[in-house]
Amino acid sequence: MTTLISTLKNGKAGFFELIQKRMEEKGDFPALSKSVRNFSETAQDENFSVAGITGTILSDFSLTQKVIRLANSAMYASIGGEITTISKAAMIVGVDALSYLVLSVRLVDTLSVNAPDSAAARTEMAKALLAGDITRGVAAKAHIANAEEAVVCALMHHLGRLLVVFYFPEEWSRIEEVSASKSLSRNAAALEVIGMTLDEISQEIASRWRLPKKIANSMMSPTSSVETSIPGSPGWLKMVASFAGEAAAAVTSHDTGNGLTEPLWRRRRSDRDESANKNAGNGLMELASLYSNALLVPVEAIMESINFAVRDARESSILEAVSVPNGKPTDSTQQLAAGVNETANALAKGTNFGNILNLVLETIYAGMSFNRVVAFLRDGDAFKGRLGFGNAMPEALSSLSFPETYAADVFHLALANNADVFIADVIGPKSAASIPSWLTETLPDVRAFILLPMNLNGCPVGLLYGDWRKGTTEIVEQDEMVLMRTLRDNLMKSLVSK
Repeated sequence: MTTLISTLKNGKAGFFELIQKRMEEKGDFPALSKSVRNFSETAQDENFSVAGITGTILSDFSLTQKVIRLANSAMYASIGGEITTISKAAMIVGVDALSYLVLSVRLVDTLSVNAPDSAAARTEMAKALLAGDITRGVAAKAHIANAEEAVVCALMHHLGRLLVVFYFPEEWSRIEEVSASKSLSRNAAALEVIGMTLDEISQEIASRWRLPKKIANSMMSPTSSVETSIPGSPGWLKMVASFAGEAAAAVTSHDTGNGLTEPLWRRRRSDRDESANKNAGNGLMELASLYSNALLVPVEAIMESINFAVRDARESSILEAVSVPNGKPTDSTQQLAAGVNETANALAKGTNFGNILNLVLETIYAGMSFNRVVAFLRDGDAFKGRLGFGNAMPEALSSLSFPETYAADVFHLALANNADVFIADVIGPKSAASIPSWLTETLPDVRAFILLPMNLNGCPVGLLYGDWRKGTTEIVEQDEMVLMRTLRDNLMKSLVSK
């Protein structure tokens, strides 16, 4: 079979030009490289707020659901109880950890979209995803501060081989054949088939994408599996990524054809005869033993992490299709009530106004499935949009402003009377005259909205706004309004307590 390099006039340069062209044809991988850089920078930015990361996640419903699901995984279970909102996730796990958690989801989504429908691609994808889950467990056992950073490194560790299997399937098949027939590693087989190792491909892509050094470093195979590094350090991240990749490969190589149904070590644990013990050197137990000292994690804890990852792979996947809800959720009161409990708990812990505002807005946004929500706060002689989630947010915030000076519109009426308001139809004969032009000009898709004034010591200091778009017919039930009022009241208590 003709090797890849022999078909390219410019050798390695020609290979990377071709792979770049094929990536750009789909567009997702270049977008992924930007996401990796942006979220890595976010995790290092001390000025990046809970509101910033929350708004970014909430702009994507599918991403929101996946992040909340991961935030409720066993790794975070002992930190702060059930997590039902992105705002709470940010407060519990931290902005930097949440940034990497988002990035790990984005990585998986991008890889899934690009994966061709072939057995080889499915196998390599399964290895990468399982490696990420194994790493999440091992990182938790090692008690590192940002376990999701390790997960991102584990996923990116597979990038070189994924790019080859996705875009050069014939060459990948040849690499597999050479590896099997000559008992070579995939790296060595790739060198023979295409003239460069998978690590070299990964490093070149890391350079072209300008990836952070920690991530780029983890995409290389370590020179030794016994060199001990401090958990969370670049050396440790490289080590855990390599181990997880090998463990995932060992598990998937013993798949029975119906998914990850019979992991090798589970069969060993049920087979106590002497022959099984003699053969254990070829399996996961020896692999865990080999890396245990370097990772500073006991063998038993490593095996437990693998076991949990495989069990989770059987039961569910973060790649599940999640449909965007159509209309108000059927459990709106339950979601709002959960938010009331969360804000009450946050108050008891002394959480500041800004974080509780995030929590309240997000709860109302998700619980009522609003098109958008906005917090207007007094700023001098005007009320200005300061925080928003949903459609056109945060881009439209700077245009959402109205003067303190009274005008005969529903916003001023609500503030003057400290009255909660629901407008069911902005163009209806009973309400059209009271709708300010700045609202419909800035947000032309609004059909219905609520206003919840914020009053401190008899003085209006702002209001909460949530709307549904045109084409959506909804009503606000009495129990829903009561719960939203309670959320608003809890928010105001955070100001009074200061």
